[in-house]
Amino acid sequence: MGWTATSVAASLAAAVGLRGRWATPYSAAHAAGRAQRGGPDTDTVFARAYARRRASASAADAKALDTARVTLAGDSAIIERAVASGAPITAVAGFAAAWDTFPRTAQETIRRPQGAGLGHVRFGTVRAAQVDETTCGAAVMAMMLMMGDPLVAAWLMTGRHFGDYLPREVLAVTLDGTGSRTIDERWHALQRVLHHQTTRSGLLVAPWPRALGTPPWRVDDETRFAGVRFRGAVLDDSDAGAVTAAVAHASAALRDGIPVPLYTSGDSDAGLATVVPRHVVLLTGRTEHGFQVYEPGSGRIVPLAEARLFGPGPKEPAYGQWTRASWLVLPQVRRGH
Repeated sequence: MGWTATSVAASLAAAVGLRGRWATPYSAAHAAGRAQRGGPDTDTVFARAYARRRASASAADAKALDTARVTLAGDSAIIERAVASGAPITAVAGFAAAWDTFPRTAQETIRRPQGAGLGHVRFGTVRAAQVDETTCGAAVMAMMLMMGDPLVAAWLMTGRHFGDYLPREVLAVTLDGTGSRTIDERWHALQRVLHHQTTRSGLLVAPWPRALGTPPWRVDDETRFAGVRFRGAVLDDSDAGAVTAAVAHASAALRDGIPVPLYTSGDSDAGLATVVPRHVVLLTGRTEHGFQVYEPGSGRIVPLAEARLFGPGPKEPAYGQWTRASWLVLPQVRRGH
């Protein structure tokens, strides 16, 4: 069996007692329990953030939030996402007031940026693919961002913002001064901004070479999703216990409404250039036998069997045609959750 850089790193860390806490049997069992808690639409990270913010709001702000939820009726979960993103209540109210003016295609993307089911993901007529071979990580972060922040998704689809509030990534695109008149231009600009943010200090004080893509240890720092903090999990996919733990943590995150970035690679059998993380995909949903995965190279949602995560195999479409799983970006669990 070929080896990967992350399998070697994880094995060496375990040998000296530095195995990641996420991979311990206790942590894996706890995550498996959280993955089974309730239904997928109840007690999510968004619902809890909304409840906390409403509880601390003034009477006027609480009324504005209630009105926004009523305005969107069956789509009230979108308001929970908007509130969890940290947007000002005035911006959330403005977004809700504008909802019925959005085209149907815009509403569909805001509701579910990753689309419904398997197949191509499109923003209107624009294919949701990475801009170039270096921006798989940026495309994954952009998809994740829109799944967590409907105001970013609304900007992507309509070019609109609400009041004087611009999400920080939208502000960065605006200050960048590149074209953002069309959905295609905005999708590309969003990837460029996120790629710049993750590579500008990828080597501590020095920038990461952009041609090498997105360093995994920067994704956990730069990902903005419902106020959640993230951590990198170096994966040895030849270790069945570690993979079982990774599946449990990913399942718990998805049950909470949080997608999970997954880095993939080749191994030593394919050459030393392939042993490091080379591609990024996004786990967007749990299925009976595995996961649904956004693969930015093709711009599609594809299936991934849980069994495929265990060790080497043939080129995997859900891995972007790579063969090994090597690194996950997982949410840090707060006490009491």
